[in-house]
Amino acid sequence: MQKYSFLSVFLTINSKNEKMILVTGATGLVGGNLLWYLLQDNERVLAIRRTSSSLKPLRTVFCFYTSEPDKYLERIDWIVADVLDESSLWNAMINVTVVYHCAAVVSLGGAFGSITETNVAGTRNIVKVALESGVKKFCFVSSIAACGIGKSGQLIDENTIWEDHPHKSDYNRSKFYSEQEVWKGVEKGLNVIIVNPGVILGISGSNTGSAQLFSQVIKGLKFYTNGGSGYVDVQDVVKSMIELMKSDIKNERFILVAENCSNKDILSWIADGFGKSRPKIEIGKNLLLSIGYLSEKIGKLFHFTPLIDRGTARSAVHREYYSNEKIKKAIGFEFKKVERSIHEICSFSKDLKLKLKPKFYSHTI
Repeated sequence: MQKYSFLSVFLTINSKNEKMILVTGATGLVGGNLLWYLLQDNERVLAIRRTSSSLKPLRTVFCFYTSEPDKYLERIDWIVADVLDESSLWNAMINVTVVYHCAAVVSLGGAFGSITETNVAGTRNIVKVALESGVKKFCFVSSIAACGIGKSGQLIDENTIWEDHPHKSDYNRSKFYSEQEVWKGVEKGLNVIIVNPGVILGISGSNTGSAQLFSQVIKGLKFYTNGGSGYVDVQDVVKSMIELMKSDIKNERFILVAENCSNKDILSWIADGFGKSRPKIEIGKNLLLSIGYLSEKIGKLFHFTPLIDRGTARSAVHREYYSNEKIKKAIGFEFKKVERSIHEICSFSKDLKLKLKPKFYSHTI
């Protein structure tokens, strides 16, 4: 008697359904929160994870929304795959009609080659397989890092021309080139939504990306830089993605930024949320560049990736302003205030520390 795995039966049954959803980067900040919201409207969702991926961070994300996270985690159908392994993506994309591509390396520093491998080559692979598998709509999580540069403080929008610049980090470049792979897919007939979120704030269950800001402040950060950028709550990011994918809109990109905030304000609000002293000492551009240069040299000497290099140093003292008018007009979206987002994250993090075992909490911000 022939045996069938649960997943093969699930794929067969659902092949006749109107929609079958796949999420990449499902254990990350955007992917994890996206899964939660998708499960509010779908009985089951397919998600990709690598063999080495831990599901503990995702459980932490779900704990933010519910006291019964396991009940929802059980409704995710996991497929072991890697965006760098094209053959594994073919298996993952059987009967899939909707793809949310959230997988990416988010790095403050690091070698361009390693970032490019996942962000650019990985995106190229999944776009190729999505095209050939007949995916009906594809959502790509890009970044404001792939947007243009504003002149003299002007608002950056979706039409601002991207230019390479000394303050652009290797991560910025990788996101720009990743987005170009998606536009190539559009030229070949793929229906696409691209979102360009600002600095994303939210519960991720790991100490990467914006979570590093929280972990630094909770230790008692005394310094700040005189820069700033666009910020957005992860819940607003995933809600926007879902609304855009449900709409008739296609082959458009949307900047997702709630507010343009200074670094000092962000760090001060986080400090307030944790009951810490606000940072009061400004680090100037020249000193920060020197620290970045020294960090690069030490990193090469001892073979590690420094938290800050000259590229991230330039970004830290640079101020950019972004427009969110397009997404507001397209679907009437209203964003949560950044200070409120930070308050919610800090409150949950403090509560989680009391509830969970120390070993488990080490995976959270």
